[in-house]
Amino acid sequence: MDKFLIALEMKGHGFFIWSAYGVWFVLIILLIIKVFLRKREIERKLEHLNKEK
Repeated sequence: MDKFLIALEMKGHGFFIWSAYGVWFVLIILLIIKVFLRKREIERKLEHLNKEK
């Protein structure tokens, strides 16, 4: 278990590395959500255009 904790600390830089991973993870999740919401909006607009015809 001690070797695992030492590996996570990464010679004192672990906090910065893991926080950077966390920020990128959050940004990727937000990007995925944005893509799904945009897709939904486009489908709604297309459906609205099809009803007008």
